[in-house]
Amino acid sequence: MTEKKLIQALLIEDDPFFAVVFSGLGKKMQAFELTVHHTVSLEESLSFLEEHREIELIFLDYRVHHKITGLEILQHIRAKGVNVPVIVVTASGSEEIAATMMKAGASDYLVKGTISPEVLERSVNDVLERHQIYGKAIDKGEESILKDLALKRSLNGVSVMDAKGRITYVNPSFVTMYGYGSENEIIGRNMKELLPSPGKFDEVLTVLRDKKVWLGELAGIKKDNLEISMQTLFSLIEYKAVKTPEIMASFIDITKLKDAEKKRESLYRGIMEVFALKAEEVGNVETAGHIRRIAEYTRFVAEELRKQEPFKNYIDDKYVSDISYASMLHDVGKWRTPNEILLKPFQLTEAEWGIIKQHPKLGIDMLMPLLKDKGSNQYLKLVESVVLYHHERWDGSGYPEGLKGEEIPLSARIVALADTYDALVSDRSYRKGYSHEQAVEIIRKEEHKLDPRVWQIFMDNHSEFKRLKDKSSSVY
Repeated sequence: MTEKKLIQALLIEDDPFFAVVFSGLGKKMQAFELTVHHTVSLEESLSFLEEHREIELIFLDYRVHHKITGLEILQHIRAKGVNVPVIVVTASGSEEIAATMMKAGASDYLVKGTISPEVLERSVNDVLERHQIYGKAIDKGEESILKDLALKRSLNGVSVMDAKGRITYVNPSFVTMYGYGSENEIIGRNMKELLPSPGKFDEVLTVLRDKKVWLGELAGIKKDNLEISMQTLFSLIEYKAVKTPEIMASFIDITKLKDAEKKRESLYRGIMEVFALKAEEVGNVETAGHIRRIAEYTRFVAEELRKQEPFKNYIDDKYVSDISYASMLHDVGKWRTPNEILLKPFQLTEAEWGIIKQHPKLGIDMLMPLLKDKGSNQYLKLVESVVLYHHERWDGSGYPEGLKGEEIPLSARIVALADTYDALVSDRSYRKGYSHEQAVEIIRKEEHKLDPRVWQIFMDNHSEFKRLKDKSSSVY
């Protein structure tokens, strides 16, 4: 039997389940065996590639994160001079995605649901053969060649600037996005001049000096002085042979998307709030104050989490606002739960608990006319995960699917804590509410059921939960 060729590979992917599945596929090929390393963020990936020059192959998810596409990550990898073949993995076999990624420097693409050991092996073999023939023709020191391949034909606006922000290169898409006639009108200017808030760019530069990467939304000023909203990604590119680093930035104009999203979300939130209030009214289980308190607790926990390193680039102002509103829908499925069970003045039987446990899925059924069109809408995705998974528990003891740990969406882990506390301190048809102190002690003993970071925020700040509860009680 021929010995397998071992290949060091990097998978850039935000789904831990797929990472495990893919690692298994990498061991089942006939002629090759992949040793799969796994990263998620651009910052982590660039740092890993810098430290691990032995990587021979990169597999890149097209939808790595709700704020960043694989295309942008690929551009920044290529701009950094990483001459390693890249295979894109995507959830759908879109020819448009494939063409775009190939133009940016990808070698092949695979559709997640169709990847088998045989399909993977064919792709790996073809890509490595082509790289052997063509890839080595590019001197690894010639970063400019790779940069040109990655940037010139990009559909995103791309600019390169020096460490102080003076623009040295823009691609045609950037020129068009800003409404100029040619790159000559832009090159030589400082990036600050193209933004309504120059101080924001100073913040970007400060972050780049430390973290090498900045991801977020910026406002830009077009030639005609109209303001545009942009999803932006900056990375500090430090070359081996050149002492002076450069900054590369990619931009996506999301102005129309943001305007439409604001109108749509305003409508959605209005509808959802009516749903939530109506559910409370019909069930008569808790007052309207319950859903308001859940929203307040959720907002507080999200704000505290965003101060922690793992969440700084994930939780932004919009996420905090969205999850706060989404949390109000957590128990909407109880609208379809019989009142004789919801209002029973005694402990429920096992059969009755079985009916209660159906409310997450009932809630999803009720909201499906809105959720089916969620697309990439963050707010609706949060609503879905909160409604369906807020009774899942960190140790796997929850319902409806018995998820555990990181399998549970972050939004649901946050709302689980908020709902647990408010349920303990609120009156129920079969018991009086516990005191704040009793609730804290119960939650202390149930640490294993909650995300440890969320649990710690509660334990460190439980007096704030009491303050929010008391404030709500004085209003409702």
